[in-house]
Amino acid sequence: MDFTEKYRIIHMGKPILKFCERFDEMSNIWNFTLHSHPYIELMFFLEGTDSIELADMRLSVSLFDTVIYPANCLHQEALAPGLHREIICLWIDLPDLRLDEPLQIQDRDGRLGTLFKTVHEYSKSKNQIPYMMEHLLKVLLLQALQLVFTGEGLPRISKSVQYIHSHFTQRISLEALAELENVSVSYLSRRFHKQMDMTIIEYVNRLRIEMSKNLLVTTDKDMLEISYQVGYESPNYFYRVFRRFCSESPAAFRRRCKRNASFH
Repeated sequence: MDFTEKYRIIHMGKPILKFCERFDEMSNIWNFTLHSHPYIELMFFLEGTDSIELADMRLSVSLFDTVIYPANCLHQEALAPGLHREIICLWIDLPDLRLDEPLQIQDRDGRLGTLFKTVHEYSKSKNQIPYMMEHLLKVLLLQALQLVFTGEGLPRISKSVQYIHSHFTQRISLEALAELENVSVSYLSRRFHKQMDMTIIEYVNRLRIEMSKNLLVTTDKDMLEISYQVGYESPNYFYRVFRRFCSESPAAFRRRCKRNASFH
């Protein structure tokens, strides 16, 4: 089934939202057993990382990733103990839309994240307009599939975001990113902030801090080694950025996560 046929099914269909929740690692909603759902399941990662076991593959997902499971697809999430993560999870009933395999999508321009948040907020509204949710789900599904099957219609910052995800542990210059997009540094900075709701530096720092949190919990590397590995040339700067994002020092974060893990 090609993209055109999937587009027709979504356009002509009547998707129904069966489940919609935003939750973190402390929630009892998580199901860590091998399981499936009779609906298409979509998960958007607002924070943290995850490892997902499938029949013949493993997905490693992180900040701003979307995972889409076909209906009745067996899967099993595995979360590293002590790490914070937060997701928006949707189940959509649209039987005619058959996906060939699970999909992993990077939110290259912030659109998917915005759509997930809009669907979640509207699902909690007491004053819903008839058919509005149906149309929101159609837009979300079409946007996700467009990124997978065509990649067309992406904003001009898409190359920059892809480059950042591939090189965030290295030194990244605004001039190099602007050259990728063939725009000025000032234009790129304004466009990036408008679409991602954060500066380029903040975006890079969030990716680095997420990686450092995983290293703090899953390895015994010292702070100096971790700071260099995630892309910081100054351990003191790493310490300040980490504290700003996490409201605690890297050492305190490591101790707290290990202490929490010991209770499980």
